[in-house]
Amino acid sequence: MEQRQALAGFTLSAALFALSLPVPAPEPEVCLNPIESVAIAQHTTAVRCETTQTRAGEIRGPARRLFGLPIELNCADVRTFESLDRIGSVRARQIVEERARAPFERVDDLLRVHGIGPKTLEELRPALAANPRAGKPGSVNSLQCRAEAVRSFRVGAGGRT
Repeated sequence: MEQRQALAGFTLSAALFALSLPVPAPEPEVCLNPIESVAIAQHTTAVRCETTQTRAGEIRGPARRLFGLPIELNCADVRTFESLDRIGSVRARQIVEERARAPFERVDDLLRVHGIGPKTLEELRPALAANPRAGKPGSVNSLQCRAEAVRSFRVGAGGRT
């Protein structure tokens, strides 16, 4: 009888020890080519993964930042600009107003906006792209403002590849 109790205690101890061991987590599924599946008011609200490289990056609005895609200065709306660090609603509206005067040829042209200096520009640069061919100033619906048109531009490189 004592032998059975000892064996049961040993088995219980071994089971508790085994349960306390770390279990390797399964590798998370990485979505290398996210594309928009649902949009509301020109902003991506749901994505799906696509296997072909040709459709990557068709994400619009603030959701672009979640996937490390640049925000196109000549296409983004106020809400998208507000998703950037150090840019509030007033500064976002100023960016859109300045773009209406003349499109941004390079990311450095953001210095035309009152209140954005060299320090702020350098902090924002990695999240931005400028495509001077994005159509009419301020037209977030133009064909050039689709993410496919933005994808070929290096992030923060001033616009041109």
